[in-house]
Amino acid sequence: ALIGKHHGESEEAQQLGLKIVGHLRERTDAYTEAEHRNWSTFGTPAESTAGQFQRANRKKYGIIPGVTDREYMTNSSHVPVYYPIKAIDKIRIEAPYHALENAGHIAYIEMDGDPSKNVKAFEAVVRAMHDANMGYFSINHPVDRDPVCGYTGIIENECPHCHRKEVSRGHIVVPRMKASCCE
Repeated sequence: ALIGKHHGESEEAQQLGLKIVGHLRERTDAYTEAEHRNWSTFGTPAESTAGQFQRANRKKYGIIPGVTDREYMTNSSHVPVYYPIKAIDKIRIEAPYHALENAGHIAYIEMDGDPSKNVKAFEAVVRAMHDANMGYFSINHPVDRDPVCGYTGIIENECPHCHRKEVSRGHIVVPRMKASCCE
């Protein structure tokens, strides 16, 4: 909103973001020192807060392309969820904020396949998050549940337990495509 690009697509935006959050941290540290209270910088508002703030912004300012044109705003110091980015790049960009957000922070990546089918990629992501000093992180991955037999796991063209195929208008529905998260 400030320079026309977010920190996932612009080094200038990344530096501006770190400067802003760094300033917030300096101020909370100064308040802690001056007031002998535990002020801190929090980097993870609740998902519901991000939606609530967006609704309030849209009501007050209308729909602004790139700012209020989605039903939600990106919370914390995340690269926007709609932006296509490699997991390793997302980690590199978001990690520096964790050192500034002493009241809490979170990072996550979305895997688009079964992590048990690519354990090396899964381990690489965990190690990258650890090595980047991310204090709290999560790896989200798809899990399907067959509504007939109750099988829980990754269901591609057919349930591996009961072999049921999901059909819609004569076509087999394929829930997701496989891809590596760390290309």
